[in-house]
Parts: sequence; C-alpha cells; structure tokens
Amino acid sequence: MARNGLKILDSDMHVFEPHDLYLKYMNTKWGDRVPRAEPRKRHGQVKFKFGDGRPLRVSGIDAIPAAPKTDARVESSPGEAKVAQRYEKSFRRDYDPVSQLEAMDDEGLDVAVLFRTFPLHCDDSLEPEYANDLCRAWNNWIADFCKENNQRLKPSALITLHDIDMAVDETRRAVKELGAVGLSLVPEPSNGRHIHDRTFDPLWAEAERLGVAVCFHPAASPNQEQVARSLAGHPNDGVLVNVFRNPVELMLAVGKFCAGGVLERFPTLRVAFLEGNCSWLPWLLYRLDERWDLRKEFAGEPLSLKPSDYFLRQCFISVDVDEDLVRDVIRRIGNDNIVISTDYPHADSHWPNAIDSFMAVEDLSSESRRKILWDNCARLYGIN
Repeated sequence: MARNGLKILDSDMHVFEPHDLYLKYMNTKWGDRVPRAEPRKRHGQVKFKFGDGRPLRVSGIDAIPAAPKTDARVESSPGEAKVAQRYEKSFRRDYDPVSQLEAMDDEGLDVAVLFRTFPLHCDDSLEPEYANDLCRAWNNWIADFCKENNQRLKPSALITLHDIDMAVDETRRAVKELGAVGLSLVPEPSNGRHIHDRTFDPLWAEAERLGVAVCFHPAASPNQEQVARSLAGHPNDGVLVNVFRNPVELMLAVGKFCAGGVLERFPTLRVAFLEGNCSWLPWLLYRLDERWDLRKEFAGEPLSLKPSDYFLRQCFISVDVDEDLVRDVIRRIGNDNIVISTDYPHADSHWPNAIDSFMAVEDLSSESRRKILWDNCARLYGIN
C-alpha cells in the first residue's frame, strides 16, 4: 500500500469480539459457564456474562462509580459514544474481518497484528483449565478471523499463566497450528507469581524456541494484582486508574525481564511492551542501570549485561501516534526498538487519521519513521 512511500505494520491493532464467540468456539462441557453477550446495538465492546446473567468481570463504565447517570451509561467503555460516528461502517458489519480490512485501507495499513479487546481469563480466581479454555476459544476464533486475508491479518494468541504446562501447550498449538506471530500476555502477577519467577521459564523457553514474540499488554479491570487498582474508590479514580494502569505495569514488566534475569537466560527471546507509551523508557533504563551497578552484589540472579543492554538487544516498545516525546526517546536510545499502533477500534484511537498524527510529529528523520512504521514491527513479529 505504501503510504507516503512507507509500508506500515500495526503492531497492536484490536478487534471487537462478537457476542457469540464463546458459544461457537468454547468447549461445551462448561455449560452455563460459557460466556455469552447480547448482540451489539451500538459501537463498542460487548459485555460477556455467564448463563445466569452474572458478569464475568466488572469493567469499563460499570467499574467507575462516579460515572454520570446519563446516556453515557449505554457505553461499554468511556468515550465510545463520542466516537461512534467514525466507526459506523465497521459497526454495520459488526466489526467482521471485511470491516477490519476496510479500516486498514482507510488508515493506509499494509499489515496488522490483531489483539484482543477484553481478555476474559484475567482472573486469579479461575481454575486453570477454564482460564486456558477461554484462551483456546479466542485463539481459534482469531485464527478463523484472519483467514479472510492471511497476508494482511496476523493473529496474536492469548496465553494465560494460570498453569505453566497448559501455557506451553497452547503456545505451541497457537504458533504451529493457528499461525500466531505473537503471544498476548498481561504483565500483572498471576496468583502471586511474577513474570520473572523461574516458574514461567518453560514458557519463555518455548517462545524462544518457536521464534514467536512475547507481547505484554495490560488488561482493564483484571481480577489480579494491579498497581492502579489501589486507586479504585478514591477521588477521581475514573481518571487516575486509566492514567497509571498501562505505563506502570509495563515499567514493572520491563524491569522484571531486563533486571530480573529472564533475558539473561533467554538471549534470543523477542519481547514487546505495548500500549503504555514510550516516553518513560529512557528514565527507567537509566534507573535500572544505576541501581544494578550499586546493588548487584545483593542480586541472586547474576546479569552479564546492564539492564538497558538487554532491552536494546531484545525488546520493543510502542509509541502512541501523537506522542511527540518520542523524539527524546530516539535521541537517548536510538530508533531500533520502537513500534507503533493505531489502537483501532477503541475510543481513544485516532483512526482513521492515526498515521497522519504520527507523520505530523516534527523533527523525526525519514529513517526513524521507516523503522517505526515497518522495519521494527516486522523484526518483532518475524514478518517479511
């Protein structure tokens, strides 16, 4: 497609799940526990419930007690009503694969790696088999979704950390049988186990062996340990939780992988930290290097490199399309580790003018634009 002479790969384009996804794709043995929703009546994500009407997890507008008792309550997530007109064409097709491709054409995207909107497995109270079956159902659905055009639509696969053996098996199946180019995980601890705990090494080993990217993307309102959740119930939590959730969880994830020993043990693993800005990264790498130099004699996991060196060697971070502070990030760490996403079809997306917003960021070299829009994304996902 080559917009402005540049190919474009969206590293984290989203999909809106259909109301009957799990009814069609999940193992029927779960009976009334198979999630289902009402058909979509307006732009936005659907809310999945059990057969008895109980929500799987409170989220979006329902998770903000201070949300006004107005028409906003018809939204699934804040801001959806304001942008609904932009997505009318996609809504009419219920966000099916054809509408996804049309949206890519409208934005000028050549290829997109597709990610979930609201992952249902992010709940420490779920038994491992059920959580894993939620992921299997979604993975089967997205693989079928991408069959509309496998050259342009690339699936990421949901992986849950409830059980490491199940996670390894599903990773292998998703990559070998379903064609997944990335693994979509949340960075939050799972039942008290952090992502750099050696418990999870078999998963990172399998991802490294398969050559598939590990992508950390925080979830909204998980029933898991999450830093920003401590703000819930306090003044202006509807703003503050959203401000801090993704960046802070990704900061912790960068630290765990780069200074916690994971990338020392798995030197060819590719890792991405998505949808949480990139402007904080130079400071964090500086802080990690400084603390490592001062305190490495107290570390039980020796590192042969500085934490920042692991990041520069193996990691990628996404820039928001209007994040003009990316200029400072490039000045400090270079332009080889930054990828981009439109965040379609979410309320805070700039679609269909997301790439125009990025192109309007001043003082970026043509080399940096080319790397961010295609080269780095292609290297992350192993796409030619």
